[in-house]
Amino acid sequence: MSTKDEYVASMKHQLDVWSAEIDSLEAKADDIREDAKEKYAQQLAALRVKRDEGEKKLEEMKEASESTWEQVKVEAEKAWAALKDSVQTFHSHYKA
Repeated sequence: MSTKDEYVASMKHQLDVWSAEIDSLEAKADDIREDAKEKYAQQLAALRVKRDEGEKKLEEMKEASESTWEQVKVEAEKAWAALKDSVQTFHSHYKA
């Protein structure tokens, strides 16, 4: 990405994709075995926390000045990587 606006738009799109995935996983909770529902719900809650952190970083990126942009971008990329890993781990564990 060459500009801040393009980068923010790309991150917003990815966050929307992950949010839709989390919503889809939440909808599948009723199909989980009774003994696994609590663990599933806890992991969904953790995904929502990471998504919320991603949304917060997105807002920080939007508001970042030119002087703070690079630092905010680095922090946002860490939050994005954590969210991506969490979503992938959840999918692989539950084969959702």
